[in-house]
Amino acid sequence: MLRRAVQRGRIAHAFLFLGPEAIGKRLVAQRVAQSLFCQRVPDEELDACGACSACRQVRAGTHPDLLTVACPEGKRELPIKLILGEEESRGREGLLHDLSLHPMSATRRIAIIDDADKMNEESANALLKTLEEPPPGAILFLISPSLETLLPTIRSRCQKLQFAPLTDDELAGLLVELNWEQDRSAADAVAALSEGSLATAKQLLDPSLRKLRDDLLARLSQTQLSSATMADGIISLIDEIASDVPGQRQVASWLLRFAIDFYRLVIEQGLSGAEAGPAWQALLVRAGGDPVAAADLAAAAIDRCVLADLHIQQMMPVPLCLEGWCDDLSRIHRGGAALLA
Repeated sequence: MLRRAVQRGRIAHAFLFLGPEAIGKRLVAQRVAQSLFCQRVPDEELDACGACSACRQVRAGTHPDLLTVACPEGKRELPIKLILGEEESRGREGLLHDLSLHPMSATRRIAIIDDADKMNEESANALLKTLEEPPPGAILFLISPSLETLLPTIRSRCQKLQFAPLTDDELAGLLVELNWEQDRSAADAVAALSEGSLATAKQLLDPSLRKLRDDLLARLSQTQLSSATMADGIISLIDEIASDVPGQRQVASWLLRFAIDFYRLVIEQGLSGAEAGPAWQALLVRAGGDPVAAADLAAAAIDRCVLADLHIQQMMPVPLCLEGWCDDLSRIHRGGAALLA
């Protein structure tokens, strides 16, 4: 689509790339910029030779006509000084000022605003003026996970492109290629939980999160589930991983996703006739040997996990949510799913 727009001389002056984090939106913007700056391949082909000085500069992040800003690590807001310059020199430096200058080595200037959803109102309003009257030949790429956090006036002045999440197979291949995970089967398991995002997959590979997952699965695989011991153990591990409340909510959500994945696998293995683990055998005993009833118990456990995650997202105290969740899981494992209905 972008190539056709260039061939017709109708490429937009502003694009809004939408989609989950770490699926390639910024990479596409960089590749488009490299193609338009390439000194050997015509613009109409929207491709890059990769060898000319312009291509090498883009790869190295040193091309004078490619401008990029992003929210600094650890910050929740994209600083206005990156957009408009420092307060004492506002309008005389910053991304928008630099974008208005004459190109130094190319025929245009290109700006990539990563984390565009984290701009404050002042930055967004300043950007709006540039979108309404862009410098000749300038192209802006705004990168955001969704539309909702951007001003409607900005959304309406950009051509929107929605990016799909990576497939599980693509994501697992990347994990192996980047040497983040050497075992392909382990990479497949991580990819299945990552919702198509490389950033999410990287979080799941954190050793402390793996320890939490292994501990949880070991507890859920026991023939008898002790709710008090389980709650104390996982809450203690969550405290070790994250000291702040938002971080604990995130880790607790991961914990519940691990549990959901566990029970789904239990159901698949139990009903497929494959060799099932002790968790399925225990549920089968509680269900009087009826596989369908045992699957219903596991499904009830999944429903309870979803409810617990909803409670956590609604800002209920994490320890309280998990203690109640463990109590109900213990009841389900004893064959009491009907009591929760």
